[in-house]
Amino acid sequence: MPGLTICPMQRLNDTLFDNFCRVNKLRGREKTELWDFLENLANSTYTNFQNIPEYDSIDGTLDSLGIRPKHYMEFIYNLTYDATYEPIEVNRIRCTDGELHLRVRQILTEFGLCYLCSSYLGEEYSSRFLIFGEYPEFNKYLNLHRFVDVKKGVFYDTSVGFTLMGIEGEAIDSYIHSAFEVMKVDNNFGYSAEGSSYNPEIEEIVAESGLETETSISQRKCRFYHESNLTHYPFYTRNICQQECRINLAYKICKCIPHFYPNRIANPKPVCSYKTLKSCFPRHASFFLKFYEKDGNHEKPPECFCEQNCIDAVIKQTTAIPMRGARHLLGSMGSSISILSWPRNQFKRQVIFSFTDLLVSIGGTAGLYLGFSVLGLVEFVYFFTLRLLWHLFGYEI
Repeated sequence: MPGLTICPMQRLNDTLFDNFCRVNKLRGREKTELWDFLENLANSTYTNFQNIPEYDSIDGTLDSLGIRPKHYMEFIYNLTYDATYEPIEVNRIRCTDGELHLRVRQILTEFGLCYLCSSYLGEEYSSRFLIFGEYPEFNKYLNLHRFVDVKKGVFYDTSVGFTLMGIEGEAIDSYIHSAFEVMKVDNNFGYSAEGSSYNPEIEEIVAESGLETETSISQRKCRFYHESNLTHYPFYTRNICQQECRINLAYKICKCIPHFYPNRIANPKPVCSYKTLKSCFPRHASFFLKFYEKDGNHEKPPECFCEQNCIDAVIKQTTAIPMRGARHLLGSMGSSISILSWPRNQFKRQVIFSFTDLLVSIGGTAGLYLGFSVLGLVEFVYFFTLRLLWHLFGYEI
């Protein structure tokens, strides 16, 4: 089944924010404006950077707290509660299909902190690892149940699905993608006040056993998850590769990168202040997302070549069905995916002409037209190497 990513529109936790303001003696208008600023910053991406508010008090507040642009994401993370660790189950963000539980985790995306369910990607793809370089803490509440990483089904099932729920707030934004991939920030289904149900069609792409060891990346024109050639990410997917292209493009045009990218590298790139996000990025938003602007200032696409995933799935999405009454039924917001018709096609990457086949082909052709054989090749090499060597030393052969 495909993966599901949901981004809640309310990112900050009220209790964590109130405690922070009490410790740092922030109150009144200063506190209200800081909340609005951080909420918009946490919900910002290439399509809405211009909506970040610019209050007179913000610069002074950030300076007094010692918060620089490179601290934006850490600051937001510390004020955002990871609800997958919520002790009370009805309030916990969870992904289930009846009694079966699926692993759900908080992740760092180009749309800030979101939640991912049904994914083959390792724990490197988590908010904690990408921000701090630490693997997620052990989730004892998830391990109380039998759980799987990805929901699978068989053709004998009439339908199969799962639901990601437990999200609070006023609205959510949903993304459906391959279980081997990450979400694309420009491929969402729009805001929903309750949730949506999806019935996608899937075509799977598999690889034959030995493809990785018998071929090189240049030969197969694809990469496996662990074959990363990226700088900011320790793993590889095609969409992650395109995210790194945006990082490099943003740095080239705006001289800095947005705060929601991992930047724990040997030579960190400068992180943009909110003023730069508001002034520079909206003018080039389409170019950053599509890498091409026919009628804009960037008619030439940037250099960005990303190989496909060797193992993947193509998701063909039908229309989204609103889950009316979902908040009342589930006790929270969420979205569900169900497969009503199983795929009829499966694509397989395999070697159809190996190096051994090449040798056999050359040998067969040479034998047919020249009477040449492997034994003849050995004699030929022997005549010009060992035989010649012994002759030079004076031996008669």
